[in-house]
Amino acid sequence: MSNLLQYETSPYLLQHAGNPVHWMPYGNAAFEQAKQEQKPVLLSIGYSSCHWCHVMAHESFENEEIAKIMNEHFICIKVDREERPDVDQMYMDAVHLLQGNGGWPLNCFALPDGKPFWGGTYFKPDDWKAILLQIAEIYAKQQPELEEQATYLTSQIQQQALKQPDSGHQFSQKDLKLLFDHFLKQFDPRNGGFGRQPKFPMPVVLKFLLQYASFSKDETAKNHALLSLRQMAKGGIFDQVGGGFSRYSVDSEWHIPHFEKMLYDNAQLISLFADAYKITGELFFKDILLRTLDFVKREMTSPEGVFYSALDADSEGEEGKFYVWTKNDFDLALGHYSDLLGEYYSLDDRSLWENNENVLRRLHDDALFAQQHFLSEKELQALLKHANQLLLDYRNQRLRPLTDNKIIASWNALMISACADAYTALRDKTFLEMAEHAAGFFMEKLDSGEFFHTCNGATSQRFVFFDDYAFLAEALFKLYTLTGDELYFHKTQEIIERCFSDYSDEASGLFWFTSKNQPVPARSQETADQVIPASNSVMAQVLWEVGLFTDNSRYQDRSKQMLNALSGALKTQPFYYANWLTVAMEQWSDHTVVAVCGEQAMERLEELNAHYLPHVLRVGSEKESSLPYFENRFVEGETLIYICRGTSCLAPVETAAEALQLLNAQ
Repeated sequence: MSNLLQYETSPYLLQHAGNPVHWMPYGNAAFEQAKQEQKPVLLSIGYSSCHWCHVMAHESFENEEIAKIMNEHFICIKVDREERPDVDQMYMDAVHLLQGNGGWPLNCFALPDGKPFWGGTYFKPDDWKAILLQIAEIYAKQQPELEEQATYLTSQIQQQALKQPDSGHQFSQKDLKLLFDHFLKQFDPRNGGFGRQPKFPMPVVLKFLLQYASFSKDETAKNHALLSLRQMAKGGIFDQVGGGFSRYSVDSEWHIPHFEKMLYDNAQLISLFADAYKITGELFFKDILLRTLDFVKREMTSPEGVFYSALDADSEGEEGKFYVWTKNDFDLALGHYSDLLGEYYSLDDRSLWENNENVLRRLHDDALFAQQHFLSEKELQALLKHANQLLLDYRNQRLRPLTDNKIIASWNALMISACADAYTALRDKTFLEMAEHAAGFFMEKLDSGEFFHTCNGATSQRFVFFDDYAFLAEALFKLYTLTGDELYFHKTQEIIERCFSDYSDEASGLFWFTSKNQPVPARSQETADQVIPASNSVMAQVLWEVGLFTDNSRYQDRSKQMLNALSGALKTQPFYYANWLTVAMEQWSDHTVVAVCGEQAMERLEELNAHYLPHVLRVGSEKESSLPYFENRFVEGETLIYICRGTSCLAPVETAAEALQLLNAQ
C-alpha cells in the first residue's frame, strides 16, 4: 500500500499526497480493500482552505508514528467535501447524531461497507492516537456491537433523509411579520450582522431583509442590511488592499477574519453590494462592488473564463500571513504616505492581531477624515487608490496562499448571477460579458453530455448534484431576462425538466440532492438556507419566475407545493430558511411582469434594471417572438414597455421613466 492521492486532481487531496498515511480516494476500491483486509474504514473529510484541516494534517497525518497506527489498523480515505458534498453530508449527519454538532475536519469511522459507527471533528495528536488505538481494539474484540451501532446509525440517517417535511398549516403574510420580529431580536445594532461572534456575512439573510423592506415598506430591515454591508466593508473581513471578502470574522466587529476567501461568499456579496448601490446611489457601495469584482477577475478567474473555488487562509504554515502588516512593512510599502494611510487604516493598537501584526480596517468617516487632513473627498479617494496599489505590489512579493483551482458548477453559477447583477447596477457590459462567457462554458458542457459538479484541468468529477442544476437554471434565466437571448431561456427549461426527471420527490414536491441514477447509502434533500441558499429554495424561485413568465401552472403549483412543504420549518427556524421567505414574498406579490418590445428594448431594459425592483420580472425582446408577453406586441419603429399584473396589462409607455412612475404608483 502507498498514498494513492498523488493520482488525484483535487487540490485538497493533493495537499495530502505526501503524507505517510496510506490514503485512498473515496470509491469502490477503498471499500473492497477494507472488506478483503477486514479492517474498519477511516474517512477524513475537509477542503483545501480549511485552517483546522491543515492543523490536524500537520500535527497528526504528517506524524510517522500516528500514520503507522492509521495504516496498520484502518483503510484510510480522504474526501474533498467540495468534490463530494453527498458523501460529506452523510457522514456529517452521522457525526451530528453522535456528537450533537459537526465541522471540518470531519473524521468518521465506518465498517468496511461504509456504514458509520463513530466520528468527530478536530482532535489533538495525543487524543487522536488514543482514539485510533481504542477503536482498533473495540473493532477487534466487539465487532458485533459496532455492526449493531452502525446499522442503527445508518437507519437513523436514512429515516432523517426520508422524513417528510412538516408542512404545518398554510404560511401567510401575517406569519411573515412575526418572523421578521425573530430576525430583529438577533440584530447587532452597532456593528451590523447577527449575534456576537464569530460573525458570518449571511448574504441569504441580508438579501431577505432588503426584499422584505421593499415588500413591507419596513425601513428597519433595509437600514440593518445596509449597516451590515457598510460595517463588513470597513472591517478586516474585507481585504482593504486587494478587495474581496473572507469567510467570516472571529470577533463581533468584522475585524479579524478567518482569512480564507470563498467564491460563493464573494459572489453573493457582489449581488448584495449591487443592490445596495441601486437602493442608495452611494459611491461607497459602488467602490466595494468594483473592488470585489476586480479581486475575482484578478485572483479567481481561470484562463477559460470560469471561476476558481477558494483561496487558502494559510501561507508558509501560518494563518493570515499573506494579509497582515507590521508597521515596518507598511512604511516600506508606502514611504512618505505611511503616516497618513496608517491613520486611515487604524494601524495602531486597535487593529493589532498577533505578533504586533495589523489587520487593516477603516474606522473613519471618509468625508470627516478628508476634512481633518485638508483634502477633498476626491483627493482622498485618488490617494487611497494609489496607496492600495503600492500595498498590493508590496504584498504580491510574499508567498501566496494556495488557490483551490477546482471549478465547481454550482458556485460558478452563483458568480455568473453576480456578474449579471453587477452589470445591472453599473451598466458596464464588461461584467455581462464575464457572465455570458462563463455561462457559455457550462452550456457547452450540457450540450456535450460532459456537465460536471467539479472539474480540475482536463479531469472532471462527473457526478452532478441538484444544486449544480438549480443554481445554473437561476443564472441562465437571469441572463435571458437581461439579454433577450432565447437560448438561455430554452436551456433553463431543459434543466428544469431534467430535474423533474432525475431528482424529483413527488411525495413532498421537493428535489433530492442526488440523482435517482446515483447509488448512495442515504439520499437527502437540501432544504435549509445556510451561507448558501438551499438548492430547493433556489429551484422554487426559478419555477415561480419561469412559471410566471410562461403562465405555466405546473411550475407555479410545484413552487407553491415546495414552499408549503417547508412552512412548519419556516415558522420555527426562520433564520435558516431566509431564501424560502424570499420565495414566499415572490408568490404573494402582485405578479408584475414588465415586457419591453422593440428595436431599443435592451437599452430600455438596461435603464429599468439599474433600479432596485424586487418582485418585478423584467424581460425584453428586440424582435418578433412567440414567447409569452411578446406575441403581437411589436409596433414597427417603436419601443414599447408593457406593465402586466396577472392577466391584464396597462397601456404601453415609451420611456423607462414613465414605466418606473407606474411601477412606483402601485
